[in-house]
Amino acid sequence: MFKNYFKTAVRTLTRNKLYTTLNIAGLTFGLSCFLLIGLYLFDEFTFDHQHSKADRIYRIVGHKNVNGESTTIAGAGYQLAEESKTKIPGVENTTRIVRTGRSNILNPENPSNFFQETVTIADENLLQIFDFPLIAGNKQTALTEPNSIIITQELAMRLFDKTEVLGKTLQFDFMPSPLKITGVLKDHPRNSTFDFSSVISEPTFSNRPSFKQRVASDWLSDSFSVYTLLKPNTSAGFVAAQMEKMVRANFTVPAGTAFSFSLQPLKDIHLNSENIIDGARNGNVDAIAQGSLLYIKIFTFIAFFVLLIAGINYMNLTTARASSRLKEIGVRKTIGALQNNLMKQFLFESLLVTSGSFLLSVIVVNLVLPAFNQFTNKELSLGFSSDYRIWIYAILFAILTGLLSGSYPALLLSRFKPVLLLNGFKVQNKSALSLRKGLVVFQFTISVVMIIAAIVLFLQVKYLNSTDLGFNKNLLVVIDVNTEKARANFETVKTEMAKISAVQDVSVTSRVPGEWKTFRTVKIQNSGSTNESKVAYMFGADKDFLKTYEIKLLKGRNFDAPADSSAIIVNETAAKLLGIIEPAGQIVEIPGMSENGDGSFTSLNDNNIPFEPRVIGIVKDFHFQTLHAKIEPLILGYNTNPVQRIDYYTARIAASNIKGTLDKLKDVMVKNDKNDPFEYHFLNDQLAGFYIEDGRRQIILIWVSLATIFIACLGLFGLATFSAEQRTKEIGIRKVMGATVFNLTTLLSKDFLKLVLMANGIAFPIAWWAISKWLQQYAYHIDIQWWFFAAAGVSACIIALLTISYQSIRAAIANPVKSLRTE
Repeated sequence: MFKNYFKTAVRTLTRNKLYTTLNIAGLTFGLSCFLLIGLYLFDEFTFDHQHSKADRIYRIVGHKNVNGESTTIAGAGYQLAEESKTKIPGVENTTRIVRTGRSNILNPENPSNFFQETVTIADENLLQIFDFPLIAGNKQTALTEPNSIIITQELAMRLFDKTEVLGKTLQFDFMPSPLKITGVLKDHPRNSTFDFSSVISEPTFSNRPSFKQRVASDWLSDSFSVYTLLKPNTSAGFVAAQMEKMVRANFTVPAGTAFSFSLQPLKDIHLNSENIIDGARNGNVDAIAQGSLLYIKIFTFIAFFVLLIAGINYMNLTTARASSRLKEIGVRKTIGALQNNLMKQFLFESLLVTSGSFLLSVIVVNLVLPAFNQFTNKELSLGFSSDYRIWIYAILFAILTGLLSGSYPALLLSRFKPVLLLNGFKVQNKSALSLRKGLVVFQFTISVVMIIAAIVLFLQVKYLNSTDLGFNKNLLVVIDVNTEKARANFETVKTEMAKISAVQDVSVTSRVPGEWKTFRTVKIQNSGSTNESKVAYMFGADKDFLKTYEIKLLKGRNFDAPADSSAIIVNETAAKLLGIIEPAGQIVEIPGMSENGDGSFTSLNDNNIPFEPRVIGIVKDFHFQTLHAKIEPLILGYNTNPVQRIDYYTARIAASNIKGTLDKLKDVMVKNDKNDPFEYHFLNDQLAGFYIEDGRRQIILIWVSLATIFIACLGLFGLATFSAEQRTKEIGIRKVMGATVFNLTTLLSKDFLKLVLMANGIAFPIAWWAISKWLQQYAYHIDIQWWFFAAAGVSACIIALLTISYQSIRAAIANPVKSLRTE
């Protein structure tokens, strides 16, 4: 029986080459899009799944409210981590990770090869809880000894040009003694929230008096990223509540402070950390790399609807060719074939076509994957080495697509009586025709929604990259200051840089717009005010900052002398917050600052004396953060302010001979301090980095939109073919009666254009609702314009008309004698 099904299916498919090609093309497109998006989604959903105990690993998240300022941060205190593993039932183990900034790292055997690297410190339990594979070393002892460090393969290659480095030493600038390499880690996979390249053992610091003093009463800080391994069948909520009780029992909570804890599953960190401050800067959970649950939902929706549209096409194209097989079906039924046998035949044909399409789509996906991986910054694969679950899901959905696509044609064609079929019966079932039209409307509704979404996303990303930020971001070179010597001699360095002919202006600051480090926040209030203090961002800048960045000074004056160390300039938002209209030396109290924006403020000095600068100027608001966030109050302190020291030089350079200018800037930095690596970036590149993920999603959506409209057009082509066949004799009679080709083409096309117009009417409100919701995630965004909908609707109509016109014109110019001969 199977052999007979196969022979019949092959004959039928080869006999109707055009429609077989259209079916395979539509399903191949649909399956290719589905597989690509599916691989992307699988990678997003499997972040951190490589750890065998991942289901029991949680990150401690602290929730604080300090005098009305609420924050949620992925950080916890040292003692909470230390005591939880012995004092709280259900906690099997805990580990602490902390990052302390960056420092020069070098191989003592080759001291000229040095570069800046993030300093990460962790206790010995890190390798017990997580499965970070060691290619060399013992995971039980690798982080137990003082002055020991584990590094990744990638860092080993950079430092030593090989990975066989166990027992060798390396040196951080800030460390008094070298560190012994006790383990070499396999490089992290791309779908990992951890991105450290080295880990120093906590015992390296734990015996120092300063460390012991700092952590002795550290119950409620957020200095450490703490991960806990729970025992099987333990409630995370119960453990979080016990942690809160433990802190309250051992620590006097400051007045005005409320707090609680929650445990975030490791597997949720990548997609569910949008509103969590990662204060200890552990892992790869940042504005660029962090996953978006919203986009995951959107792409999941798109993947299934692309596959659904492809399946609908198969139904339409198969039923469109139904009339040519009716006599075949009649003969089969007359000689004894049952409806069940015929259904199996048609389903087998559908599965055969789907199988061919699936194999082609696997080839297409593998051809596209190198470019797709480079574009998405992932390591996706679809081959023998791929996760077996990917193949199970892919094959399962391919089979389901084949069965569902073939089910309706199988039911439709197998249920007719043989007498009717052999007497020339035509498939004219009104409900079937209505269903097919409804499916075309559905296809074009989804396509129009996606076209509108692609237009909006494209324009929003363009807006993000081109909108006026309140300063000139072009040709600004930002150079990192990494050593104290480079900081101490900054006036000399500035003078030397300014002598370079291509350098137009130079400034030093503690932070820059588009900052990748954490902006410090401060408490501010008018001097003598009894009102609750407010929160503002603050960074230091010199007198050339406004000129270099071309920021407009609205009122007052700029910094101009060292005496301005007690002066500040505020932005418009901060001025409104303080009630300042004209800067006239008003005194502002700054009693405290926060390192990580976590709501915990500390005094600026040991004597708890507030910094009391005077306001000398107001600048126009400018975007110093991503456009996802509203402009916040900002305080610019002189570069000698007590809040933050300088960290950057910024040079505005000429557009000609950029490489030569960079070489000269490097010479100045090396001359000042040969141990300070020349690290720089162009500010416009840094700002564009905020929107890399938006741009990637935009391109993916545009391509998927094109694919869906193409697949929908195949379905429309099938319905046009079906309609032309059903109306062959009507067209012949109309031609005999004098109808022109234009009349007949219009007659055949208008019904289909009605379907597309109907789809537009359904798609417009859906698209308006969806993009309104999506744009709300941006503090600054484009306005929804009527022409978005008009452009998408007209495009869909034109594409549909071009698709229909081939069959319509072909039917209209056919010889009427042929169509009427059988009457």
